[in-house]
Amino acid sequence: MKIRIEIEGKNAGNIHYRGPDSAEEAVKYLNSIEANELQISLSREDGTKAFAEFEGEFCRQSATKFIMSASKPVLQDAPFSQVVNASGSELTLKERLEMFLRYEYPRIWFSSLDVKKKYETVYGHISLSTVSTYLARMYRDNKLERKGNRNQREYRFMDENTPLMNNILVLGK
Repeated sequence: MKIRIEIEGKNAGNIHYRGPDSAEEAVKYLNSIEANELQISLSREDGTKAFAEFEGEFCRQSATKFIMSASKPVLQDAPFSQVVNASGSELTLKERLEMFLRYEYPRIWFSSLDVKKKYETVYGHISLSTVSTYLARMYRDNKLERKGNRNQREYRFMDENTPLMNNILVLGK
């Protein structure tokens, strides 16, 4: 695995990690610095790539969670319900989609079609109606706010703290 971190702020610069312990080393480093903005690029041996940008008050914590989540093995042929979280219990499709949304769209507006396209690049096929249904349920559960009419509807997270995100294993604290 290869991880590249670009840092803006007090500890500005680039740092690269390679090998099986790269995720743990990157997390350990992130927990030891101050940063205003972070860009993380992660490449796995199977060719899977992940990229994320973080800024603001919780950028180090969000980047840490992203690295740990993106570095976990992906179960290519397993149904979504067989993926497990840090506590060992199975993730539902709704939970997996919510985690994905929190990493890809932490503080910005997004549409169902945006989510469908980006989700499929990482995990494979998901129908637009499934995405729309789960976004509507997350809105109903007061996790998302929404704006626009049915044809131009967009969503955004209302807060950053949910029990689901606290289940992710974070090393180096």
